[in-house]
Amino acid sequence: MKNRTSLLLHLIFAIIVLVELSGRFLDNIHLEYLVKPLIMIWVAIYFMIFKKKKTFAVPVLLAFFFSWLGDIFLMFSGKNELFFFAGVGGFFCAQITYIYTFSTYSETGGKGYLQKNPLLMIVFLAYVAGILILLFPGLEGMMKPIIVVYAVSLMGMSMMALNRKGRVGRSSFLWVFAGSILFLLSDSMIALNKFYSEFWLAGFWIMITYIAAQYLIMRGLILEEEG
Repeated sequence: MKNRTSLLLHLIFAIIVLVELSGRFLDNIHLEYLVKPLIMIWVAIYFMIFKKKKTFAVPVLLAFFFSWLGDIFLMFSGKNELFFFAGVGGFFCAQITYIYTFSTYSETGGKGYLQKNPLLMIVFLAYVAGILILLFPGLEGMMKPIIVVYAVSLMGMSMMALNRKGRVGRSSFLWVFAGSILFLLSDSMIALNKFYSEFWLAGFWIMITYIAAQYLIMRGLILEEEG
């Protein structure tokens, strides 16, 4: 029964994603208005149906909710710059909630992979520093601290996803960590396209990596067992 439900839900998701990506490819904002709000709703529904662990349902759903708010606000960022700030705020709250979830809940307890190998933080710090160096000349006023704070939260989310290694099952770790890397990539492309240099089909590549990121994170969290 669950296999049939999963198949049906994935067919619905495929339609949502195809319409969203078609809108991005064709630069048709009306298609985005139609389906973009459905992405995180679908992710939340699938998570609630198939999750194995009940104790972290609330923070995970909060992360999905804040991501949904970010999606909604960013849809209208072309009409007013305030919507961009609101969208960044929504995703900042999502990253903080993901950080809490990844760091607080586990199957085995004990120290995580990053805690045992702290030098790996240099890789994350170097990546974020490199992106910020590219962005800073194009940032003005309050945009500089806003982007720095969000970049740190995004980096922290991916670091905590890596730290899950050894604290949860291998598949759960790999799905979530892969999703966190795609999240980093997607948001980096948003920032580079907006503040550094526009690139071909930016919206398409941003959305395909973002959708994959949220999907992978959700699927990895579904696999996490009660500790």
